[in-house]
Amino acid sequence: MYQVLKERQAALPDNETIGIMPLCRMRVLGSTREPDFLITYKGRAGVIEVDGPHHEGPKRASNDHSRTDLLINAGVEWVARLDVRDVKDRAEVEKFVSTFLSRLTRR
Repeated sequence: MYQVLKERQAALPDNETIGIMPLCRMRVLGSTREPDFLITYKGRAGVIEVDGPHHEGPKRASNDHSRTDLLINAGVEWVARLDVRDVKDRAEVEKFVSTFLSRLTRR
């Protein structure tokens, strides 16, 4: 994910950039959250969460949903989750990043 984001960042024209902050800590409603990637692009902030087997089970799904709500309520425009178990090749990650950036900049 990080490599694909960096390549997308490098391919942008000189007057554009993508802020990529991996594993940054955010204080949200009295607790610290650490999203996998906080992304800024065209004046908007989004979060990419890379999920895996540790995100299984109803309790974890509920926690993930609550975490997403907290981030949205804190001003994050869009939260997207990519389950690594569903990724077959790099092209899928590239498509995910394209869709994420497109969705993030929709008004």
